[in-house]
Amino acid sequence: MWRLLALRPGALAREEAFQGLAAPEAFRPLESPWEARRADPRPWPEPLYFVDGKEREEALLAQGERVALLGSVAAGALVHQGGRMTLLSPVVRRVGVGLSEPLRVGELLYEPVEAEGTDYLSLRAGLQKVREDLEKRVAQGLSGGLLVVDGPVRFPRPGGALLGYIKTHWVRYLPEGEEALLHALRPGERTPAFQVSREGQALASWYVRLPLAPEGLRPPQAGLLRVETPLKGPYLELADLSLSLFPVLASHPVKDPRAPQNLTPIGALERELARRMGSQEVVDRLLRRHLGGG
Repeated sequence: MWRLLALRPGALAREEAFQGLAAPEAFRPLESPWEARRADPRPWPEPLYFVDGKEREEALLAQGERVALLGSVAAGALVHQGGRMTLLSPVVRRVGVGLSEPLRVGELLYEPVEAEGTDYLSLRAGLQKVREDLEKRVAQGLSGGLLVVDGPVRFPRPGGALLGYIKTHWVRYLPEGEEALLHALRPGERTPAFQVSREGQALASWYVRLPLAPEGLRPPQAGLLRVETPLKGPYLELADLSLSLFPVLASHPVKDPRAPQNLTPIGALERELARRMGSQEVVDRLLRRHLGGG
C-alpha cells in the first residue's frame, strides 16, 4: 500500500544542481567583427510552429523503502499560418516515476515510469525526461516551415528549420571581452553568432535583446534571450530572422510576470496545457482522500 508523503513535492526544501557562471569553453565566433547587429524586417515563414511542454509534481509516495513521484506532463503546439494562430491537439499523461505498475487514485490513473534512482532529485529528473520526450514526440509530428521550441535544441529536425530559445542564463558562453556586448545591446539587436556544443551536436547560438516596458527596475539580463539552431542549417539567415520574430512576440509584465522573455504564444500554450492537466486543487483532494486517509 502506497502512503502519501507530501503533496506538491516541488515546494519541499531541496538542494539543486547549480551550474553557476563558470568560465566558458573555447570560444568559436561564427561572424566578425564582434559588434551589435541589426537586420531588415523579414516576413515570418509559414507554417510557424511553437512547441512547449509542462510538468507538474503532484505527490511523493512511499511503500516501505520504495518511493515514487506522481505527476502530470503535457506538451502541445501552436501553428501560425494564414494570419491565424491555431492550437494543435495537445498530449497529456499522468505518470508515476518509480512505480512498477499502474496506480489508480480515484478517477486518476498514473502510468509507471522507471526511475534512475530512489532519491527525490532522480525522481524529479525522470519526470522532466518524460516531459522532454513528449515535447520531442509533438515536434517530430510537425513538418515544414520553422519550429520554435522553448528551451535548448535537443533533437535534429530534418523536415524543417528549428530555433530554440533560452530565457535564463546560468552558463557563460562568452569570454569577458565579448560578454560586454550583452550589456550594450539595444532592443532589436543581436550579437554575432558563435558555436556551442551539446551532447555531440554542433549548434550556432546568439543573443537577442527584446523590448522592455519603460517602467520598473531590471537586472542587466532583462530582455535577453539566447537563441540556438543546428550548425548544419542556415544559421545566419535564421539569426537575422529572429530579430523580426522574437521582439514582436515578447510578452508584457501586465500579462506575464516572466516578461518579456516568455514569448506570448508560449505563455498562451502553457496556460492551455495547465488547463488540460486539470485542477491542481481537485487532484490534491483525490490524492489526500485515497492515499492520505483524509
